[in-house]
Amino acid sequence: MEPSLIFKICNSFVLIGWILLLFAPKWKLTQNIVVYGVITLLSLVYLALIAPTILNFNPDAFSTLANVKALFQDDAALTAGWVHYLAFDLFVGAYIVRQGIAVEMSRWKYSLCLPFTFMFGPIGLLLFFALKFSKR
Repeated sequence: MEPSLIFKICNSFVLIGWILLLFAPKWKLTQNIVVYGVITLLSLVYLALIAPTILNFNPDAFSTLANVKALFQDDAALTAGWVHYLAFDLFVGAYIVRQGIAVEMSRWKYSLCLPFTFMFGPIGLLLFFALKFSKR
């Protein structure tokens, strides 16, 4: 399958997880579907993308900005990197919801963090931490 098609499919598929976290955060199946369904499938796609090259992995590929830039000139590697981001950002989103519920944070507060996590990863997590600690 072409990397561009994998990219499109994964970009759409991950929305299932984000929609569940936003609109059904307390539903008993949300965390299982997000973590064991969506994130696991994204992880398998990531594995399939990098498996053909894993034996030729060169640790120096990540040693300089120029090397990382060269690595991501390949569409399959770029798609793998994007799927990596999708999976980990969604994992952080699921964490935010679990923790927000556990500390009895207002739903609107932890839900506010989710779009930032989806679009900007660490900024959403940072916002969540700020809201969590401001509660104290």
